[in-house]
Amino acid sequence: MSAELVNVELVTALEDYLAKRRALGFKLLMEERHMRNFLQWLWASGNTGASFTAAQAAAWVRGEGDFTSGYQHQRLSAVRCFTRYCQALAMDVQVPTTRALNAGRDRRRPHIYSQAEVDALIGACYRVFSHPLVQTTMAHLIGLLAVTGIRPGEALRLRAGDLDVGAATMLIQANKHGPDRVIPLGPTTINALTSYQADPSRQAAGPQPDGPIFVTITGSAYQRQSVGAHFQRIRAAADFTWEGPAPRLSDLRHTFATRQMIRAYTTEATDPAATLSLLATWLGHSDPAHTYWYIEAVPELLALAAGRVDAITTTE
Repeated sequence: MSAELVNVELVTALEDYLAKRRALGFKLLMEERHMRNFLQWLWASGNTGASFTAAQAAAWVRGEGDFTSGYQHQRLSAVRCFTRYCQALAMDVQVPTTRALNAGRDRRRPHIYSQAEVDALIGACYRVFSHPLVQTTMAHLIGLLAVTGIRPGEALRLRAGDLDVGAATMLIQANKHGPDRVIPLGPTTINALTSYQADPSRQAAGPQPDGPIFVTITGSAYQRQSVGAHFQRIRAAADFTWEGPAPRLSDLRHTFATRQMIRAYTTEATDPAATLSLLATWLGHSDPAHTYWYIEAVPELLALAAGRVDAITTTE
């Protein structure tokens, strides 16, 4: 924990909280991990004071949108218990309600990146960071998310053995709540990944031969909160504007899906329904309704879908 930037007052309160509850016989291993991640997330998000709001806590609980419901509830329970302890110490914190996750069901509209914005994000990686490995890692991570639509967490779990260069495929190892899947890769993506793996700065970090593809300067796997903090700096340096909530790394996944569906609706010989079904499998959605949400969330797609329905109705 000492290597991470956190508010001293908050981390002191956490240490006291853990000590007191462990004295009563609680182990709190998972709770400790969640709360240390939360405090690191607060600092990385620019909240360096000894306070936080219920909205900030709820935003951390929900994450980037690829956490399971069970995992979100674990995080919510941990942050609620710790926050109540902080309130007993008269600290300026707010306890998120038990309905915080229900409130999050009204899903935010994703930011659909233009190609120019994706290029700007990748280019910013080389200006924001001084270490060559961090530069190329973040640039290749953003590029992979943009062209495959996989989740950020899935990309960080990729291991060297998951990339089959001969077959031009990549194994996506899902979390415990979903099946693994294999997706095809184009030659440009294959070349980019193999070049990254052979990059001198990556080799100098000493990664394990069977370890993660995307590695830190110590050769270890990246943590989600570290990548999230890096992305905030990249987004600021990319210097493009947006409306609504700030664009997220996971919005590259929404962008990929949206582009595929726009292509399906604007190409005469393509069946959008078949594309939607294929996309659900590609993205690893357990419920096709999750994929259909991309149509509802993007006005351009909803208009194209409505136009296709009107055309069919007219011909009938």
